[in-house]
Amino acid sequence: MEFASYAEGAVDLINARFDSVDDLRRHLGERPWLTARATPADLSAVKKLQSELAAIVDASAVHHDADVVRLLNDALEKYPISPRLSDHENQPWHLHVGDTHANVSRVLAAEALFGLAVLVSTLGPTRLGRCAAEDCNAAYLDTSPNHSRRYCSTRCATRTNVAAHRRRSSSKALG
Repeated sequence: MEFASYAEGAVDLINARFDSVDDLRRHLGERPWLTARATPADLSAVKKLQSELAAIVDASAVHHDADVVRLLNDALEKYPISPRLSDHENQPWHLHVGDTHANVSRVLAAEALFGLAVLVSTLGPTRLGRCAAEDCNAAYLDTSPNHSRRYCSTRCATRTNVAAHRRRSSSKALG
């Protein structure tokens, strides 16, 4: 995994809804070595992790740099990362951060926290946010050059812009 994909994975984890172990297994996708190991204990731990990661996003969204760093460092201490080199699937040597013997929740924590730590150390602590769409609160990762992202997806941005256009058109017609 590339480092940016770890940060994107953190955002995906925050936004995921886990009502059952099957939901967690679906989130793990094409990683059968993890899917088979998912347990109810992992489900509970991942839900707790989601709230810890969400607190980091919320601090970033309001530009509380010191809080982002403090929360991230606290989480890194709580969930130690075990980096290792891998060359699977005919890929060149690259870094993975999940301990191969750790439970699912620990692997997801390591990946998410590593991604967020690299993000904060390279782009700064305010590159995470919450969607500005009226009926959405999803987290997003802002890698835009001018730090201008406001929506979690093109769908939310389009829906918001269309609604604003309709309001303007309606008020002109009435005015």
